[in-house]
Amino acid sequence: MSQKNKMGRLWGNLFGFLCSVGTVSCITREYFIAIKEVRWDYAPSGMNLIQNKTLKEDEHARTFLEKGEQRIGHVYKKAVYQQYTDATFRQEIEKPKWLGYLGPLISAEEDDIVVVHLKNMATRAYSIHPHGMSYNKTNEGALYPDMSETSEKQDDSVAPGKTYSYIWPLDPSHAPGKDDSSCLTRVYHSHVNAPKDMASGLIGPLIICKKGTLDVHGDKSGDYLYTLMFTVSDENLSWYLDDNIKTFCTVPTKVKKDDEDFVESNKMHSINGYVFGNLPDLSMCMGNKIHWHLFGIGNEVDIHSAFFHGQILTNKRHHTDTVSLFPATFVNVEMEADNPGQWLLSCQVNDHLEAGMQAIFEIKKCFPNVHKPRPFGEVRQYYIAAEEVIWDYGPTQINQYTGIKLEDDSMADTFFDNRDDRIGGKYKKVQYVEYTDDTFTKRKERTPEEQHLGILGPIIRAEEEDTIKVTFRNKASRPYSIQAHGVQYSIEMDGTLYHNVLEGNTYKYEWVVPKGGGPTESDPDCLTYLYYSAVDPIRDTHSGLVGPLLICKSKTLKAGKQKNVKKEFHLIATVFDENLSWYLDENINRYAKKPKSVKKDDEDFELSNKMHSINGYMYGNLKGLTMCKEDKVSWHVSGLGSEGDIHGIYFQGNRFLYRGTRKDTITVFPHVSHTVIMEPDSMGTPPFQITCKTADDIHAGMSANYTVEKCSIFSRQSEMMLHQKKYYIAAVEMDWDYSPTRTWEEKMFHGLKDSPGNPFLKKEGKFIGSKYKKVLYREYTDETFKKPKERPADLEHLGIMGPMIHGNVGEKVKIVFKNMAKRPYSIHAHGIKTEIPQVIPTPPGQTQTYTWYIPKTAGPTEEQEECSVGAYYSTVDANKDLYSGLIGPLVICRKSLLRKLGLKKEIEEFALLFMVFNENESWYLDDNIKTHVKNPPSKLKEDEDFIESNKMHGINGLLYGNLPGLNMQVGDKVYWYLMGMGSEIDLHTAHFHGHSFDYKQSGVHRADVFDLFPGTFQTVVMRPQYPGTWLLHCHVYDHVLSGMEAIYTVMIKTKHVAPRCSHFGGLKPPVLLHLYNLCSESGENLTRQRLQHILFVNNSAKSARNANAVTTSMCKKRRSSCNTRNTVSSIVRSCLKQRSFPTYIHKSIFIKIFRISEKRMKFYL
Repeated sequence: MSQKNKMGRLWGNLFGFLCSVGTVSCITREYFIAIKEVRWDYAPSGMNLIQNKTLKEDEHARTFLEKGEQRIGHVYKKAVYQQYTDATFRQEIEKPKWLGYLGPLISAEEDDIVVVHLKNMATRAYSIHPHGMSYNKTNEGALYPDMSETSEKQDDSVAPGKTYSYIWPLDPSHAPGKDDSSCLTRVYHSHVNAPKDMASGLIGPLIICKKGTLDVHGDKSGDYLYTLMFTVSDENLSWYLDDNIKTFCTVPTKVKKDDEDFVESNKMHSINGYVFGNLPDLSMCMGNKIHWHLFGIGNEVDIHSAFFHGQILTNKRHHTDTVSLFPATFVNVEMEADNPGQWLLSCQVNDHLEAGMQAIFEIKKCFPNVHKPRPFGEVRQYYIAAEEVIWDYGPTQINQYTGIKLEDDSMADTFFDNRDDRIGGKYKKVQYVEYTDDTFTKRKERTPEEQHLGILGPIIRAEEEDTIKVTFRNKASRPYSIQAHGVQYSIEMDGTLYHNVLEGNTYKYEWVVPKGGGPTESDPDCLTYLYYSAVDPIRDTHSGLVGPLLICKSKTLKAGKQKNVKKEFHLIATVFDENLSWYLDENINRYAKKPKSVKKDDEDFELSNKMHSINGYMYGNLKGLTMCKEDKVSWHVSGLGSEGDIHGIYFQGNRFLYRGTRKDTITVFPHVSHTVIMEPDSMGTPPFQITCKTADDIHAGMSANYTVEKCSIFSRQSEMMLHQKKYYIAAVEMDWDYSPTRTWEEKMFHGLKDSPGNPFLKKEGKFIGSKYKKVLYREYTDETFKKPKERPADLEHLGIMGPMIHGNVGEKVKIVFKNMAKRPYSIHAHGIKTEIPQVIPTPPGQTQTYTWYIPKTAGPTEEQEECSVGAYYSTVDANKDLYSGLIGPLVICRKSLLRKLGLKKEIEEFALLFMVFNENESWYLDDNIKTHVKNPPSKLKEDEDFIESNKMHGINGLLYGNLPGLNMQVGDKVYWYLMGMGSEIDLHTAHFHGHSFDYKQSGVHRADVFDLFPGTFQTVVMRPQYPGTWLLHCHVYDHVLSGMEAIYTVMIKTKHVAPRCSHFGGLKPPVLLHLYNLCSESGENLTRQRLQHILFVNNSAKSARNANAVTTSMCKKRRSSCNTRNTVSSIVRSCLKQRSFPTYIHKSIFIKIFRISEKRMKFYL
């Protein structure tokens, strides 16, 4: 028998034994996977199959797919995971074509063991690292400085030609949570240099399931299972870029790798590695239940809105037709395939749609008796026209926040200054307009409640099982259509290019809301969707054609309006890019004072036409958002646009309910909509603001006002707030070092010479380096502000942030704030109440007391964790103050007697701010240049390399493993307070190695990655089980390479606590005796006390007696002393060596035999 076959047999016998000894049954799932280098074709047809165009006919497809002197084309060398039948790695297992270049599907149920034998057939070292599985340090498959022993680093990378076997149990702590679906989406990928490895192709799908879910065909609750990866596959980051240039460019010597057009040509906007409709074999039968396992991966541009045309999806007990995906976002949705036809699956982010991120899936009529019943609800008729209008983004001509004319305002003049080569704030656009009947002679006038709609079309509403009939008249000068989200229709009713309505023509659309297609029990009364023109969905929507559509539960509409709310408001946040409007040339000729002087490709001109608006209005010009105190108000918030359209819409003064959680910020993305319910309990003069928390949008005018009035003499009684906390906090100017030491970075990249951190941290020439003058919140002991309050060890992780402020519902928090800086600042918090809406700035050298009230509406709901997190910050200039350093965490908890009595000390709390600190926006940039740059060039602040060097990708303001204090013990209850702030580049997917966590949103869900955006705050809860030092990082490629990485350490509890039965499985004494007999010739001694620890599976007397009996018997059999210090692990290791088992797996064998977690393993070692 060959050595490989012998090894395979030993593995099979070993894991059969492991699964049989415990009381919990399990299956060992064995995979033989090789890493191979292949040639991958992103478009095998060489065409845009969506539009049936050749490359000569399609300039967008030609950009990415055409081969030339300085272009690679659509075939690239990549590295991929390939499955084989056995350890010989001779016979490949053919995978479904729709998987593309993804690796084979790996599946596991709770308590299963996955064994992956990885053979590296490539030309460089790689590994395999899983999300959502259990592993110890010898099976993590990730290379980073984790202080592991050399013997524990063999898994970190597998050299070319070598093989390594990884063992991944699926423990209950990683398996789907209580309210999760049966199976969850996860991935595996190479993690030697994770961004470059994944860009080279090494990634695959992993499905983890609840017990009893899988059969031989996969998840038995569905008929078909598909896994789809949405990514901008950046071949510029691939290890094989030079090979691809040499092989495929016809004149490789002419290629400049930093040329913008060349770089863009290598960004393949793909689904499973296919572009422009080339993804094959997505087919299913009508009546089938489909499980879609979707994930994103990649970089800052990887914001994806996956739209399944003509279908209704169920995602975490909520209905939708569009799924948001980001780097390392994992989503599983279910779909009833009851709408036959060939349907488009596309990313609705404008740039991605244009670049080919589209596929076709087909629902076939396989069975003649399967049919879709017609709905029996109402028929709702609408008459809508597309009309060209002159639109004014600032009709009052005033910036409502400064009182200055828009064209004179220092922030607004960029967009509203109408001069020789600028258009100003008025544009010709096209708008959906409602009429009374099909003659289209009489407009339906908007009511006062509808005035806030602005540029939006009329509200379309329907209930479940209703039919919507829209008679559409195109009164514009070019073809348009109507395409709807959230409804079903036949393929000819699809409003895409092939079903356009020519100018002057009329078309009748018919859409249905199928039974089961409305809101679920977990949804609000009405779900928010959009309708829009999709002849050219990018240019049509930028030209103005978009409107709101509500799909409601049965019997929740009365006379066409919601009957369970007092007010209903619709907001669409988007950057209307007038450069992409059909009417750009007309607008230049009509409004620019010297049209011939306009250069359409001038960056400043392009910027002036990007209108950061809510419903087509900017700088507080949106009117009509008025409500009464304690009204029940439904807000319907949507997004539209491209990669930069990440909008965290913040409601000042009042909070709302969203999926069981209380928030004040909701984030929207292109073609993604949300319904939130508010019952305002705060009033104020001036009105409250609605703003986008994305830094760039704040200054660019994406803001509106809403007014809460007292309309009744009766109102809820105010809460009594007798208890008070006081903090003494100052704004202090100081130097901050983003990277006090580069030791971790140096180990990570095997030296600093080629470290990607050099552009940010190396201080030489025109670059500032890692140390900057900043202003930070710091706590003091009393009102004299003479003695700073020292941070204890459990708070040193806060880094750049101010002190962690705690408040309980029903309390007042008084902040005595001293401004020790040289310019005005303030301190204000998300979610709290104040006596007046305005936040009064504190001048330099002055002290002011800010009082925050914490009513019930400011705290977490019963469906959330008991403590929620927000941020406090300065609001004098929210953007520049933030980037200068003024931010800290505010933790608000429900009332708790145990916490008052100090009985909650076992909870560890860590607040993490994921943010790119843009020092170019700091008040202190000039000071930092003066201090750190000798003889700075005159236009230094315009230099692109200098600008990039000042963007610090930190966690709590520290880069590359420099964040201290993330220490905890096995079994602790750990609250991670995750925080996101910043600009549109601040898309962060926070990933924890080694452990999963739970979070609450309409139930309890499990994950190991959480998505963060500006204005996003979330509490996640972890019970760490596995000792070691683990990586914690943002999963966005550029952010990883730029230093957004930290480590957290899990230690064994210093005081032994009897473990729970679930950790051990209740081993029988004969099993232990069998193990002892196997190893008895090793000469090692077993400590009786140590074995009694292992056997002590619960607190029962019977277990204790069993332990004593077995250890006594074993000691007598050995005829040797039982009080030596040798451990059980020594015996197991010796036994394995004698029987030629691979020594590197001894820990995992030990863990599974004794049903013991790694925390105990470390204890015995």
